[in-house]
Amino acid sequence: MRSLRMRWHSLEGSPHVPGVTWIEEEQAYNFAIYSKHACRVRLLLYRAEDIRQPVLEYEFDYLKNKSGPVWHCRIPASEAGTARYYGYRISGPAPGPEFSWHTFDFEKILLDPYATTVFFPPEFDRTAAMQPGSNAGRAPLGLLQDIRCQCQFDWENDPRPRHDADLIIYELHVRGFTRHPSSGVEPSHRGTYAGVIDQIPYLQQLGITAVELMPVFQFDPQEENYWGYMPVSFFAPHQAYSSEAVRCRQHDEFREMVLALHEAGIEVILDVVYNHTGEGDQHGPTYSLKGIDNTTYYMLTGKPDSPYSNFSGTGNTLHTANRAVRRLIIDSLRYWVSEMHVDGFRFDLASIM
Repeated sequence: MRSLRMRWHSLEGSPHVPGVTWIEEEQAYNFAIYSKHACRVRLLLYRAEDIRQPVLEYEFDYLKNKSGPVWHCRIPASEAGTARYYGYRISGPAPGPEFSWHTFDFEKILLDPYATTVFFPPEFDRTAAMQPGSNAGRAPLGLLQDIRCQCQFDWENDPRPRHDADLIIYELHVRGFTRHPSSGVEPSHRGTYAGVIDQIPYLQQLGITAVELMPVFQFDPQEENYWGYMPVSFFAPHQAYSSEAVRCRQHDEFREMVLALHEAGIEVILDVVYNHTGEGDQHGPTYSLKGIDNTTYYMLTGKPDSPYSNFSGTGNTLHTANRAVRRLIIDSLRYWVSEMHVDGFRFDLASIM
């Protein structure tokens, strides 16, 4: 006879899958986030109508909602209600002789590093993330409802071409490739994934067999970096490259581009940046990893005037020797292959990873 007693992870959440996962049979969201040195973690859920005041706040219990370095909880859909966005507040040891390089700030709203869609509110402010204290209403958030609907996409038996001896790679920047009117692409598609689709006949005319897309990971819209080499998320496609600024479209338009290229016999390779993030050095913003667990995610020097190792030349270097960081990268690679159907990767500054 089956026991009617609820399983422990139905009450306390499961640590096994990072990020947020929709549990269909329980009609609930599972949240899990890695922070080895955190002493306190709070989950915040927001409605679209009010991104300053959470509709729900869940304080993680150190004894019930923590397995090793992973904090986890499960929130029924009935409790989440109409919440659309989510973020975290995390605190840990204050800077001192033993914890000099921690940068916890419980007032900071932090982005889940596993978020597959990043929402930048109308009042998003990069400078608020560069200063101590609250950035409520001005912080990037993860999109919760995408997890529930899963943004279904019909791959139509995607052909997935494979070129070996005849591999000819064409490197392009999604925005730069069609942004100028001389591209001949209709105005609404210029500088977007849809614009790349429009230019497939041109690519075929060149005789290339693969495109290498310069970074398409979501990056800070206020950082003023055109090339995309300062990512804030390893899972979310950059929103500005979508021709429609609506939920799920940046994912589906990217997938439509990949499918169209595959049907034309062209492979898709991504230029990926995993050696650093857009959080920069000690003067840069705290969006995610810095506030979640600085000493886990970044290589540090121990020098007060330059605490971050800067082998990348961008202010920081990810601590890829750490198992949690390696998992973050591998999970991201797996996501882009399994969910977005890309065919390969070019690693930016792989020598420092």
